[in-house]
Amino acid sequence: MDLELATPQNFDEEGYLLANPDVARHVAAGGNALAHFEEHGLCEGRRQAIVNRERRHIRRRQRYDRFVHLLSATAGAGGEFNYLEQPETFPVRYGCTLYDLEEYQAESANAGFGPFIDEIRANPQKLYLDVGCGKRTRVEPNCLYLEVYRSQSADIVMEPACRYPIASESLDGIGCFAVLEHVERPWEAALEFRRMLKPGGKVFIDWPFLQPVHGFPNHYYNATREGLRQMFADGFTVEQLDTFPNQTPDHTVNWLLQDLTQSMAPAARERLLSMSVEALLRETPGSPFWEEVLASLSPKAIETLACGNTLIATRR
Repeated sequence: MDLELATPQNFDEEGYLLANPDVARHVAAGGNALAHFEEHGLCEGRRQAIVNRERRHIRRRQRYDRFVHLLSATAGAGGEFNYLEQPETFPVRYGCTLYDLEEYQAESANAGFGPFIDEIRANPQKLYLDVGCGKRTRVEPNCLYLEVYRSQSADIVMEPACRYPIASESLDGIGCFAVLEHVERPWEAALEFRRMLKPGGKVFIDWPFLQPVHGFPNHYYNATREGLRQMFADGFTVEQLDTFPNQTPDHTVNWLLQDLTQSMAPAARERLLSMSVEALLRETPGSPFWEEVLASLSPKAIETLACGNTLIATRR
C-alpha cells in the first residue's frame, strides 16, 4: 500500500481509513473520518493510502452501471452525453458550456452534509443525487455526483442549467449545499428537484443568508429562512427548517470582518484591528472613520460587502 501524508488539500476519506484501521473502527461505530483528521490526524501527521486511478475508475464504472438507466438527455437542457475518459462509464459531460477548475479560487472539498450522508448510508438500496458536489472526501456507491466543472468527485459534468438530464421520479433524495445562491434561476432548480424525486423523496438544502459575494461562476441570490421555505413550498412538506452549526452568526461576523480587513489599505486596517468592539460600534455609518475605510476599498470590495444594491431601469 502506497502512503502519503494526509493534508487539508489532499484528504481522501477512503485512503485515510485504509491507512488507519483505528479510525476505520471509529467510523464504523458512528464516528466521522474528516472530523477525526481535523481534530487529531492533522497534528499527529497521519498518512493515507494513495487510491490509484484504476480503483477510482472501477468505482465509477460500478456507479455508472447502477445509474445509467436514470440518465435521460430528453429530460435535460438539450444536448447529449459525452464520455470524458472511457466509453460507458463516468464521468460524462452533458451540454456545451463547461467550466475549468482553474477558473475557481479553490475547489470546495468537504465530506458533505451529515444528515444527507447518514440518509444515504442508511438506505444503500436507494438512489441519491448530490448537486454541486465539488470534491467530496468520500463518494457513496448509491449517490450520483454532479458539477459544472470536472471535479475529482463529479460523475456528470454539465453546463450551469436548471434542467437536469435525469429521469422524472427516479431519485429517493437530493442534496444541494451552498449552491443555489450561484444558480441563475433557483426556483426552476427547485421545480426540477421535485420532478426528479419519487413521491416521498427528500431534499436536503443548505442556502446562505448573510454571506458576502463569493464563488463561481457567479453569486446571484442569498435567502432568508422564509425565502428558503417559500422556494420549496410547492409540492414539499417541510420537516425541518433551522440554522445549523455551520450557519450560525459567528460565521457571518468572521467572514465579513475577514473580507473587510483583507480589502482595506494597511493604515486603515491597522486602525480597525486595534479597536475594541465597543469603539467600533460607536462609529456610526458615515462617520470620518468609515469614510476612511470606504475610501481605502476597491469598487469590487464594496460590491462584495455591500449592505444592499439599487437598480433603476427603463422599460424597452
